[in-house]
Amino acid sequence: MTIAKDFAAKLAVAFVAVAMVFSSFAASASAQSTEDLQQMINDLLAQVAALQSQTGQGATGVASGVCPYTWTRDLSSGSTGGDVMKLQQFLNADPDTRVAASGAGSVGAETEYYGPATAAAVSKFQVKYRSEILSPANLVNPTGYFGPSSRVKANGLCVAAPVVDDSSDDMMDDEDDMMDDEDDDVSLGGEASLDTFEIDDPSDDTVQEGSEDVEIGTFTVEFKDGDAEISRIDIALQGGDDETDPWDTFESVSLWVDGDKIAEEDADSRGDYLDDDDGSLRFSGLDLIAMEEEEVEIVVAASLQSGMDDSSDGEDWMLYALTMRYFDADGVASTDGGTGDLDDEISGPTSDFTIEEAGADDELIAKTSSNDPDAATLQVEDDSKSDWYTVFVFDLDTDDSTNDITINEIKVNASTTLAAYSTLVDDAELVIDGVTIDSVTVTNGTSLAIPAVLTFDVDGDVTIEAGDRVEAELMLRFKSLSNEGATVKGSISSLTTSIVDAEGADDLGNGQLSGSATGETHTLRTAGADVSPVSTDADVTVNDSALNDYATFEIEFEVTAFEQDVYIAIDTATSVQYALENSAGVDYTVPAASSTAVLTSTADEGGADDAFYEVTEGSTETFTLTVTYTPVVANRSVRLAIDSITFDPTGTYATGNDQVQVTEPASDYRTSVVTIVN
Repeated sequence: MTIAKDFAAKLAVAFVAVAMVFSSFAASASAQSTEDLQQMINDLLAQVAALQSQTGQGATGVASGVCPYTWTRDLSSGSTGGDVMKLQQFLNADPDTRVAASGAGSVGAETEYYGPATAAAVSKFQVKYRSEILSPANLVNPTGYFGPSSRVKANGLCVAAPVVDDSSDDMMDDEDDMMDDEDDDVSLGGEASLDTFEIDDPSDDTVQEGSEDVEIGTFTVEFKDGDAEISRIDIALQGGDDETDPWDTFESVSLWVDGDKIAEEDADSRGDYLDDDDGSLRFSGLDLIAMEEEEVEIVVAASLQSGMDDSSDGEDWMLYALTMRYFDADGVASTDGGTGDLDDEISGPTSDFTIEEAGADDELIAKTSSNDPDAATLQVEDDSKSDWYTVFVFDLDTDDSTNDITINEIKVNASTTLAAYSTLVDDAELVIDGVTIDSVTVTNGTSLAIPAVLTFDVDGDVTIEAGDRVEAELMLRFKSLSNEGATVKGSISSLTTSIVDAEGADDLGNGQLSGSATGETHTLRTAGADVSPVSTDADVTVNDSALNDYATFEIEFEVTAFEQDVYIAIDTATSVQYALENSAGVDYTVPAASSTAVLTSTADEGGADDAFYEVTEGSTETFTLTVTYTPVVANRSVRLAIDSITFDPTGTYATGNDQVQVTEPASDYRTSVVTIVN
């Protein structure tokens, strides 16, 4: 038999063998795994390639002929398809990145399966073009993952068919073994051994149920005496007393390097675990390259199930690192279960974390608003409904809430004087962050003894984003007024589930609700005076003689007349109700001879005997109350406070005409405290 015939016979036998494998695949599937059959196919393809090379049909032309070509998807261990074969052919075209020296994946024997050899060749490719692939992504170690950066570089190199020097083919073939040795030096070198393995708690050791890919621990790995390829890591998850079955808590567990997910395992079924007694999981086929004396950080993350039992303390869990399997440059495999924090006895160091019920950090706080309106006189009608007035503004703050907060119902209080809420108020609205809620139910509205409670049915129409603070504005429309000088004041009680119905990831409980706010008092009038504060002042005059020091107090305010003229008596005994009090607000008993009070104004004098200051309808005048006080005891601390202003519409002292305007807020109508030493 001639040499040519011998080659042809061998080649025919190989093709027949391949055909037999494919034809018998279905029948043998039950006896062999897909991986075993794939390996058989790859071996036979390698034999075909070897025979082709002996007959002069070498695959150099095939490998170099892959370009131009464009890869359009990421590839990693386990990937299959024509683009995998194209990748192997592309890598084999460069001696520095060849997949294999012989057998499956070698030149002419490329396959459609992305295995450890392909991952190692991709790592060589990443190292060769480190400045364009690894460095821009802040990566130190190659990943073996044919991702976006690697694809960009490969596509850039493969935009046109490479120029191949045919004269060098024979030399390259003759020096395959030498080149393969050099390839190994590019990616892996030395007889690596594990030097460091540390396990650390996550940066945030409290995670919430339902979270996806949340960090639960970090492994820090470092090798000495050479580079290594990490192929497998075993971990274990063990819970405390509340929950011991990890498949009832976890959806999946994954490994991440430099922000890329390199492996993921299902964890929501008992069958997902190597040993369901210890909650161990295995990550295989990692193909993670670790260069000598360079730290590799592997973040362990988990996606968590929802619906854990309500527990204010959460569920405590521990992550163990059991064993790690790796290869050195010579392909020598080692399985380590004792270096550093590795412990295959599940008794060593752990990463500890707590799983909280979803929304455990959600919160809603009621706070005083800087836009709450100052106390004022509201002009209403005596024969029809009034306009809408804003009487109270408060804030709703989600502060450090993890989730957005949706409000379903909220209760606001309305206190009144002289007449009950139902007598004074026609309708109410609550505007929250620009959304108007007009569905309201009123309770206690017929009583003066306790505030009316306004329950607004928000029905989920308002959602406050996590961390936001929004305004809630109570607006009232009043009935025709029959009680001049009646007042109204809004407030919201300290938040509990009886005050507000809200939800984040779950319904908010009392521990997640807090805060309260109270507005200013507003006076209702159809006609009369609107009083507003301007300034206060207090000074002490020191004299030489004993018990002769005195204080001078001034309070300035404005009066605006609407719908009528307003007369305020010049005599302070009639017009201004004031008191000298201590810092606690307790009135002093002041002998008449020890104090004087004078009321001055920008208004003209008028009324009966010019005994009044006259504020004509629509105008505003300034009034100043000046009080001097000489105490009869030493070291007296004192301040001046105005309680109310009395005016009438006629300026005649006619009985029954006087109207009293309470000065609100009280803090705006009192001076600072001064001490008269004497």
